Amino acid sequence: MKLIKPVFPKELDADVAMSVLIPNAESMAGESLPYIYEFQGVSERTALGDNLKVDLKQRQNKTTSVKFSLKRDSLYHILPEYLFHPLDHYLGIEGDSEEFDKRYKEQEEQKNKALTYFKPFDRHFHQLRVSYQEWLNEKILSGNRFLSDFITEGQNVNLDNPFINAVYGCIPWLRDFRGNDDMISTALSFAFKGSADIEKCRTEISIPLTDNIHHEVDGRLEDMFCGPSYMEGTDVWKVYFHTEIGTEEKLALLKSQIEEFTEFFSMWFLSLGTSLEVEFGDRDAAPLLTETRKTKGVFVDYSTQLI
Repeated sequence: MKLIKPVFPKELDADVAMSVLIPNAESMAGESLPYIYEFQGVSERTALGDNLKVDLKQRQNKTTSVKFSLKRDSLYHILPEYLFHPLDHYLGIEGDSEEFDKRYKEQEEQKNKALTYFKPFDRHFHQLRVSYQEWLNEKILSGNRFLSDFITEGQNVNLDNPFINAVYGCIPWLRDFRGNDDMISTALSFAFKGSADIEKCRTEISIPLTDNIHHEVDGRLEDMFCGPSYMEGTDVWKVYFHTEIGTEEKLALLKSQIEEFTEFFSMWFLSLGTSLEVEFGDRDAAPLLTETRKTKGVFVDYSTQLI
């Protein structure tokens, strides 16, 4: 199968990209592929991201080689400069552009020789990084959630709660995606197994006054509030979880689990000024009181509706 040159988002970590690309490329090619690594240093990585570049080259034996251009340091970049270039290399050439160009060319030749010398070592060390990332991918995708365990250590997260357990594996991604609408919507769908109506809306909530809020008649009018509370606009994620309520015990358990989940999700997934409201029940339940319904349990606004 012919390989197609991939393009990665510049923000994507190069180790993550390579850990996915290499095994899939070899699977598509049906053979082990030769890889070429070019280490360009990390000077531009902070501003531009990893920005991994991948080039495919067809060899004479029809084998495709894969070249990775990485914004990562070679041993040449890490070791002291004076090991490769004299510190006074540009001394005494002020204003002499021809001499500067000559010495710069000499330095670049020395640099390329050093990069060539260190290439086998750089390649080996980076292959170790990619192998470790492949191991991480396998552990994370197989359900081993040790990264989430590490991040939440000491927080007493209740994994017996099925709603918390469903989104627990998303925690390592919250550093970059906390408060992201797509992330929140997807996580809530996981939590309620696709059996929920989910929407985000803007609403006003009542905030009780505290001693920190001015409420006495000795200040400016615009700094004062009337009454025991004031209204503030906020973003609210509203969820309605569709589920049957068979017994009073199940109703009490669901209430407890959803209250605990709401507190957990708000703490870890939502940005400041955003809240989560979860309701649950069976909206399709007919408002009929029969012997069958009595044996299952009838709960107003949960397993039956007022019309």
